[in-house]
Amino acid sequence: MSLNNSPVKQKKILEEKEAIGMNTKIESEKIYLRSLELVDLDRIRKWHNDPVLYETFSGPFRYVSSATDEEWLKNKVRYSMQEINLAICLAENSQHIGNIYLRDINWVARHAELAIFIGEPDQRSKGYGQAAVRLLKKHAFEDLGLLRLYLTVLVDNRGAIRMYEKCGFVVEGQLRRHAFKQGMFKDVLIMGTCIEESSEE
Repeated sequence: MSLNNSPVKQKKILEEKEAIGMNTKIESEKIYLRSLELVDLDRIRKWHNDPVLYETFSGPFRYVSSATDEEWLKNKVRYSMQEINLAICLAENSQHIGNIYLRDINWVARHAELAIFIGEPDQRSKGYGQAAVRLLKKHAFEDLGLLRLYLTVLVDNRGAIRMYEKCGFVVEGQLRRHAFKQGMFKDVLIMGTCIEESSEE
């Protein structure tokens, strides 16, 4: 099934997203966040099949077919009350460099899980991930009315842990031997932040 929609259909989709507030950019000086679009498929397919990138994730690496990625993206661009899926783009040239998500949004307990990756290797360690986390955290607390965000990270991913700490996350627990990576079991940290702590940064 082709993703090449007619210009009329693409225009209708964008108009629908604008009507429900999904096409509005969330931006800072360095980057902005926007909704994922079907035109992002090639980049996402490349990132989903990058074993080096997956070394930093707690989940296992698996090669993903083009059909699977296409179906995944079609699902993620749909409006959902349970998750928000955004592209991280450079402010200077709109290059799509990674993704950031809110998953398992609980509107009763008012919390959600945050996940992020910078897919382009030459754009890592430049502060873009930290800028994206701060933007989505602000959106979650100030626009969505959430009270708490949490995430998981490999215990030996020290760079990511430092970045999350700079964004106000603290270690709340440790899952022992929770991930199997590169032939060995590794612990996974649970980190979280609450809305009242965001004013203390």
